[in-house]
Amino acid sequence: MIKRFSLRSVFIVLVALIVVAGATSCNKDLVHPDNNLSADQLVAGRLDGTWATPRDIVTPENVPAEVFGSMRLVFTTEASGNPARFMAQDCPVVFGNNASGTWSVKQTADSAKVNVAGIGPVDDFNIKVSSNSLTISFFMGWENTDTKATGKGNFRVTLARQ
Repeated sequence: MIKRFSLRSVFIVLVALIVVAGATSCNKDLVHPDNNLSADQLVAGRLDGTWATPRDIVTPENVPAEVFGSMRLVFTTEASGNPARFMAQDCPVVFGNNASGTWSVKQTADSAKVNVAGIGPVDDFNIKVSSNSLTISFFMGWENTDTKATGKGNFRVTLARQ
């Protein structure tokens, strides 16, 4: 009977330890634990990551949707939450071919403006971001290399978080 009581006690203590260890391991470490992030840093955090799969494309008349190519954008932030690197792939008409540079963001009431450096021809664009989609829009001059037609107009594309 003493052995049975000892095994039961050991079992109860073991279960209690597992429960305590499991409960304490569920605490999440915050990426930026100081919680004093600016509005621009919060927007940068929402942009941080990879965005691809262009859809809902809007271009000026006579400009094909193919100007966006297979656009893939990567935004990174530094440890303090500020924008760090910007990379654009598979969209040479808009950002050059496999371009890389830096970026900054400025929040407005209903959207935000992103400025990129070291990349072109587009060097700033407006964004609207949700948990799984990013819509960018910008005004740009264009030239159709086949017809030699030129113009200026508004462009917009929505990308999905990868």
